[in-house]
This record gives sequence, structure tokens and C-alpha cells, in this order.
Amino acid sequence: MRFKRLITNTLILSALCSFGALAAKAPLLDAKGANRVAIETLLKKYQLTVDTISASPLAGLYEVVTDGGVLYTNQDASYFVHGQLFQTKNNQLFNLTELTLAKRNKVLFDKSVDKKDLIVYPAKNEKHVVNVFTDTTCGYCMKLHSEMKAYNDLGITVRYLPFPRSGEQSENIEQMSAIWCAKDQIKAMDLAKSGKFDESSKECKDVILRNMKIGSLMGVNGTPAILLEDGSLLSGYLPANQLLKVLEKKTIPAK
Repeated sequence: MRFKRLITNTLILSALCSFGALAAKAPLLDAKGANRVAIETLLKKYQLTVDTISASPLAGLYEVVTDGGVLYTNQDASYFVHGQLFQTKNNQLFNLTELTLAKRNKVLFDKSVDKKDLIVYPAKNEKHVVNVFTDTTCGYCMKLHSEMKAYNDLGITVRYLPFPRSGEQSENIEQMSAIWCAKDQIKAMDLAKSGKFDESSKECKDVILRNMKIGSLMGVNGTPAILLEDGSLLSGYLPANQLLKVLEKKTIPAK
């Protein structure tokens, strides 16, 4: 994530201190008590755009959701924390950072993804739906695909979105474009995942690039990446029975 650049940047300390002093001179606090101008100005230096700022369960600590993920800061952005915030509740441990990202991803998916871009492998007795960012050159993507019947038999509908792992320079973008432009997308995908699809096209390249961008905003940086119904993102392959257990155990505590 881009927050790692903040931590490794040798100028971060001076930037924080100088801006903290500026914020102290002219505190413009929002309804939550945070100096939004200070927070936004600081993060803009690192090419991060603030989506929301809200009070965390810890007094004086604010949760900042950006286009690059989540961080935590004090009122005037003179301190910040890049990491995950956990809460213990009813003898259980909940990752509040992941919950926030899940909510953000669900909103982003519902708002940004064109359902026509999905290549769907439906379960006859559907219990769950997962959206999988996939790449035709990815070994574990092929393994997942080879077990499609197992997912479907357990009531898991799988919906594919394209995500060539090497970005816009990926050699298989035009191959994936041909799959998404195919009259029979299922057949084309099946062939591609078995290494038997050698067609290429630029006609649907915009579809590939659009969904790559959406995936990147959600935090996808490899494939397969499995987006669950609540917006949680799982990185990597999971066998059907393990994925079902994850789906059935999903619980979200009230913040």
C-alpha cells in the first residue's frame, strides 16, 4: 500500500512537525472534532485523497479512509498510525480496520462495477456469491478454476473480473480482452484456464483496464483475489470447503 511510502520517506517527520504547527495556528474542526484541513493537506503531499474522517473507538484517535487505504491520526495530524486497529468484544477479537475496508470495498463495488463485466459461474442452489479478480497467466487462478464444480456444488456462485497482474504492460491484456468480448465467455474462459485459448483482441481492452483500476482501489495486488459479499478481500486461492467456512463464519460487530 502507499502508506509504506509514508513510513520509508525520510522527510515524513519534518512534514508532520511543520504541518502540526500550522494546524495549531488555525484549527478548523469538523463535527467530529478533527482538523480536516490539516489531515487532508498532509495526506495530499503523499498523493492520498481523503474519503471520510470519523472518530475511532479510542478517544482522540480518528479513522481516515483514503483512496489508498485506512490510517489513524490525532486531531491535527501531528501524529498518525499506519496499521490495523483491533477491538476485543464478547471474548472475540475483531479487526476494525478490515471491517472499514470491507464496507468501503462493498460501496465501491456496487457503485463502480458494471454487472455486464462479470463472467458468472452460477451455483444451482446459490447460498453465497464471491467476485474473483483473475488472471489467465496465474497458476492458482487456474487451480481455482479447475475446482469450479466444487465451489458451485457447495452453493458458491463465482463471478470473474479481469486483473492482469503486471498492469497495463501485461502481455495477456489482449487475450483477456478477447475472452471478455467472446460470444461465449464461459467457453473462452474455460479454454484460457486450461492453456488452450490463443485469441487476442483490443475491442474490450477498456473493460480490462477499468476493472484493473477498480481492483487496485480495493487493494488488489495479486490474483486470485476473492471479494466476499460484505466487501472483505481475501488474497490468494482457497479450496471450496475452506472458502465456505469463511463465508459461513462471517460476523460483523457493531462499532
